Amino acid sequence: MDRIIAGLFQTKATADRAVTMMGGYLSQKDVCIFHNNPPGQHDLAPMGGDEHVDPGSRDGAESSLGTALAGGLAAGAIGMLGGPVVALAAAGVGAYTGSMVGAIGGLGDDNPPPDAVRRPAGVIVAVRLAFAGDEQRVITDLRRGGAVDIEHANGIWDDGDWSDFNPAAAPQMVASA
Repeated sequence: MDRIIAGLFQTKATADRAVTMMGGYLSQKDVCIFHNNPPGQHDLAPMGGDEHVDPGSRDGAESSLGTALAGGLAAGAIGMLGGPVVALAAAGVGAYTGSMVGAIGGLGDDNPPPDAVRRPAGVIVAVRLAFAGDEQRVITDLRRGGAVDIEHANGIWDDGDWSDFNPAAAPQMVASA
């Protein structure tokens, strides 16, 4: 396993400038630049994506059930004024409408759950550390070059590429200076 330091950049141009800063002491075969897709778009699961369940949909079912029950009972009670057939139809429409409103209302926002640290989209500059003494220098140059996040990892470096990079894995962030 190789020691790897990786910086996340907003644009390819800023990533290229950071790599240029490190050109004096790193070999070209020890630097890899690639784009990381947004979370959920890595095509790791058999049906696409990288998760089996959307983290933002966790509370949709519970909210849907409760609202459907309340909507069905309320509509059924009001429909009793028109007779049993009207009450049944009103209860069905109320339950359906309630389930839709409840499901949408119960869905999460765009923020992932606190237990899910996800790597954002962007251009990644990964550097294999051929010499352990270069680690702090690489971190400093990535930071100076405009890296938004900097992480460290142990991985497989194969012919100039971080071959076992897992986009869905939680990154191990380098502490801020």
